[in-house]
Amino acid sequence: MSKNQKLSAEEHRILKRRFKRRQNLIAFAFLAPNLVFFAGFLLIPIVVLFWQTFHSGGVMSPMKFVGLENWHRTFIDPLVLKSIKNTIVYSFIAIPVVFVLAMVVALSMRVAKFGQNLFKSIIYFPTLQPMLVAALMWTFVLHPDFGALNLLIRVFTGTPINFLGDPNLALPTIAMVEVWKGLGFWALLFFAGLTSLPTELFQAAELDGAGPFRRFWQHALPLMKPTFFFSVIFATIVNLQLFDSVFVLTDGGPVNSTATATWYVYRSLFTFNEPGFGATLAFVLVIVVLVLTAIQMTLLKEGH
Repeated sequence: MSKNQKLSAEEHRILKRRFKRRQNLIAFAFLAPNLVFFAGFLLIPIVVLFWQTFHSGGVMSPMKFVGLENWHRTFIDPLVLKSIKNTIVYSFIAIPVVFVLAMVVALSMRVAKFGQNLFKSIIYFPTLQPMLVAALMWTFVLHPDFGALNLLIRVFTGTPINFLGDPNLALPTIAMVEVWKGLGFWALLFFAGLTSLPTELFQAAELDGAGPFRRFWQHALPLMKPTFFFSVIFATIVNLQLFDSVFVLTDGGPVNSTATATWYVYRSLFTFNEPGFGATLAFVLVIVVLVLTAIQMTLLKEGH
């Protein structure tokens, strides 16, 4: 190879590096506005919040460095453990129930011949309601004295049920309220997954003598694994942040039976005036969400 050819190859490599560098600079230039907002509204606040976990005060009183005191308190405070336990128990109630009901509704819409669009609008209407409005509405439905549900119960049993005042019923009741509100979203999501499946497969299974349940169990469910994978992860992340309905309906009571992790974070920050402890609780909640999400992703991938 001649000297001129060697120089040309070297020049080619230099030009190639310059071209890649120019491409990267252009890409970063387009990303810069989003990166600025990402840093200003997410990254920097996270760093500041983490710094707050090593301090007390800072809002109504001067900030004071306390080291790992907030972290130590987090792991010995019985209400922290109870709130995390309540949050996980609530998720184990709400997610399976809403998934089963949503699948039943989606299958009903799939086989319906008439009124499909009207049914979609009706089933999705609760999802459009702000949680504050929905919770206030359910306050009147569940009230032990004049609630619509207890008026009906009185007709059959004569004794009203204090759904939100009984420590054994309060958390499941809130779970049912959240199921009612989220049913439309999950039903339409599963309906979209069902309608995207190839109809030829089910027609062939029907010709082979497979009934509706067998066609659903052996053909539809395996093909909907990607939809379920997304749904389980997304539902877990959302439900572990339960706050609005608890705040309006029970405010963590009775006897902290509905205290959730997010509710306790709010109370620590804005009621107990303990921003450092509240910040620590927020990080603990994030860790719990990440761990549970990682476990679910591992199990779902292995099952896939």
